[in-house]
Amino acid sequence: MAHILDDGEILLVASRGTAPTHGLYKWQEADGGWQGTQLATVTELSALARHPSLPVVYGTSGVGQDGSIHAWRMTGGEADRIGEKSSDGAEPCHLVVDPSGRLLIVTNYTSSTLAIQNLAADGGFDGPIELIRLKGGGGPDSFRQDDAHPHQAIVHAGTLFVIDLGADLVRAYGIDPARRGAVALVPAGETAVPAGTGPRHAVVLSDGRLAISGELGSNLVVGRPGNPVTDWANVPSTSRTGPAKTSHLAHLPVRNYPGDLQRSPDGSMVYLANRGHDTISAFDVTGSLPRLLGERDVGAKWPLHMLVRPDRLLVAATDGDKVMALPLAGMMPGEARELFACTSPGWLMPYRG
Repeated sequence: MAHILDDGEILLVASRGTAPTHGLYKWQEADGGWQGTQLATVTELSALARHPSLPVVYGTSGVGQDGSIHAWRMTGGEADRIGEKSSDGAEPCHLVVDPSGRLLIVTNYTSSTLAIQNLAADGGFDGPIELIRLKGGGGPDSFRQDDAHPHQAIVHAGTLFVIDLGADLVRAYGIDPARRGAVALVPAGETAVPAGTGPRHAVVLSDGRLAISGELGSNLVVGRPGNPVTDWANVPSTSRTGPAKTSHLAHLPVRNYPGDLQRSPDGSMVYLANRGHDTISAFDVTGSLPRLLGERDVGAKWPLHMLVRPDRLLVAATDGDKVMALPLAGMMPGEARELFACTSPGWLMPYRG
């Protein structure tokens, strides 16, 4: 079978948890199997991002009231810590570097802020964090939508899109290349998605529309930023009925919580991870209404994050302590098989030095 990683690549995995064995790992294909090495101990490492031009990787960590951001310089497959500090907010869950490499933008989910960290020429942290306070909430899920809760930030064609679960919004910002810090983000409008969606993750489709997973609505919504909410397509994220199979957090009801969303290699489809039913749904998104083409069991609990390779879909099953692989034949996922066992995998990122 062909290798999953390209020559010179490693797979970085964020292992989520509070034990000394949790943190940043590298995994490599070797002798027909996989070998993992812990690079750093981090409590509740939740997301990873790479600098666009430097061998630097960033991460978010922490739950509750304390959040942190991290920076590592990658050298010879090792991670040298070059920065660690508070995110100045609670539960940072996603981060992105702007294409120029000047700004690190972090979503502080619980405290409803964007944290803007200037980056130095070597990729390290430069000066204090500046915060942008978001306001919102009022959605039908009063527990999860009590305020704005940004869950993801992505950059496309010079625009920063912030996916706000608490406010049922996509917030847009222009990025001013002449400025740094929070003033570099210029508000460029807000787009409402169907009420109760609880948008979590988004991908930009080939025609410029956004496809968004609805964590609270157990749905997939597709639409164009700036269009009215009535123009957004809204379909169920799963064909499964009945109670969910697994639950990740004791304080949340046992039901399906769509999570990560990724595009197929040719851009004609999206794959959506259903946490709870523990499946991957494959949707054709070439038309105005997404069409469910198939749904596969992951074979492990709580599929939190995915990575698309040319011939396989990798899935980090956090509660199953496994990374699973689903072959892609004609872009459709096949039967899931265990790739390797890993304690609480929550994020997957290929890295080439």
